[in-house]
Amino acid sequence: MIIACPRCKKKFEVNASLIPREGKMLQCGACSEKWFFKKEIKKEVIKEVKKPSVKIPKNIEKDIPDVTEDLISEAETTIPKIKKKDKINKKINTLSILVVVIISFVALVILADTFKNPLTLIIPGFDLILNSLYETIKDIMLFIKDLLK
Repeated sequence: MIIACPRCKKKFEVNASLIPREGKMLQCGACSEKWFFKKEIKKEVIKEVKKPSVKIPKNIEKDIPDVTEDLISEAETTIPKIKKKDKINKKINTLSILVVVIISFVALVILADTFKNPLTLIIPGFDLILNSLYETIKDIMLFIKDLLK
């Protein structure tokens, strides 16, 4: 909102939310003039919009062209095809989750190997646990190789 000083006519940009409905005392930064400012509220004229009335003929089913009926029957047959695609996407999502879990497991083992010495002091026998995790990774790799063959 732009407000002009009544004395020196200097214009200032003021955030409208800072001035309440009742008004506020303002002071010009250029000439130090003080004045009471009140917002002008503009009333908007709201016009009534008439809703158009639509009359649907009673014999509308007779007026449907054959091409439209063919399109409707074609659309009804494509719905099962779309559902099959959804099942394929669910299978792909399950496979993606499995891959993420395997990668996360390998990352956890690598992280544990990085901090092997401090963890050995806290957890006795951590070397045995880490070796069994390495064997598990080898088994997973063999399983994946067998699947790809």
